Amino acid sequence: MYSITEQFLTWLTSQGYTAHTYPPKTGNEFVTIERTGGYVENKIDHPEIAIQTWAQSEARAEEMALNIRNALLLGSLPDGVYRVDVNAGPYPFWDEDTRLPRYQIVLDCTTYLID
Repeated sequence: MYSITEQFLTWLTSQGYTAHTYPPKTGNEFVTIERTGGYVENKIDHPEIAIQTWAQSEARAEEMALNIRNALLLGSLPDGVYRVDVNAGPYPFWDEDTRLPRYQIVLDCTTYLID
């Protein structure tokens, strides 16, 4: 079965990022991804994806978010993803738990449920 989350984790890792589905217990710089919504119609999935970048400085967290956004819009896409539109961001998204600067981008994607 196709997993948009797994495909983005693999793609982010190939781009040189440490990627997770939740913040790790330790780490100075990482990226998280989660499916936050979307809809399915006629064998086509339109997931909404939130990507959050975490770093020691706000400038670095923003830089990571901008680099990821630009790579998705101008470069290659994760396997099985046929279209990506930026719905929002990047924007600062402070985290009280980790106390790390964080930026977020929200993407609308298009994938097929079957090949």
